[in-house]
Amino acid sequence: MTDKIILISDFFIDDFVGGAALNDEEIYNTLKKHYDVQKIKSRYLYPGFIQENLDSLFIISNFFGIDPQIRDSIENQCNYILYCHDYKFVHHTNPAVYPNFIVPRDHLINVSFHLNAKRIVCQTDFQKKIYDKNLNAPDKTYNFSGNLWSDDHLNLLEKLRNNSSSIDKCAVVNSPYPQKGTEQSKEYCRQNNIPFDVIQDPNYESFLKFLSMYSSLAFHPSTPETCCRLVLEAKMLGLKVFTNELIGASYEPWYEKDGLALTNIMRDKKENLVNIIKKIKTELK
Repeated sequence: MTDKIILISDFFIDDFVGGAALNDEEIYNTLKKHYDVQKIKSRYLYPGFIQENLDSLFIISNFFGIDPQIRDSIENQCNYILYCHDYKFVHHTNPAVYPNFIVPRDHLINVSFHLNAKRIVCQTDFQKKIYDKNLNAPDKTYNFSGNLWSDDHLNLLEKLRNNSSSIDKCAVVNSPYPQKGTEQSKEYCRQNNIPFDVIQDPNYESFLKFLSMYSSLAFHPSTPETCCRLVLEAKMLGLKVFTNELIGASYEPWYEKDGLALTNIMRDKKENLVNIIKKIKTELK
């Protein structure tokens, strides 16, 4: 096996800036300090590319855009890791619609693609347990226990944390995705007599600055959040968080931390990623 790593996802930050894309960009930036890393969008994969890189390690993030035949080639011929931002063993990616998060056997998809991965990297133990309930491969899954931010963004969060909140209200993020629970969060605030504003900003850095002005965040998703960057950003900024039991991060031992202590824990996650990759590459030699 060569030192080359291929990072595959449906979208990167040049498509749009979301949590998964920001995390994947940091996977790329972190690993390229140690390896020859190439990132490629799933829709641009072609058979020749796979054949030319059979000795590489593939890290696959979102993969719904991979052509089924190419995905079969990866499964059968390549060494690959799945870095999971959601639950792609069910077509709607929401195991919360089933009792105890257990998807009926006839609703499962992509099972062999998961089971033939060298490792399934989950972001929290909460996510890992849901994977284990459905794929029955606990030795395959790994709890990364966190998410990845750039040094610049962590520094910004640290700087903003030192600014006292100027708006004594709860922030509710205006999301176009119903599963992110904007309406549920608004209703939570109404029922609990919590003054709130609905906020949004398409620019990530500006959004963090806007969020830091508030005293709290309400976030009530209807899908199990694999980790939840938004909640962690709020905690790193020192906001109080009102949420539900579907936040993966809330089950991690470091969740009780906030502010600089939590920020520093997330800083260490990049070194953790490098160690995971080193270990897997050693096992594959």
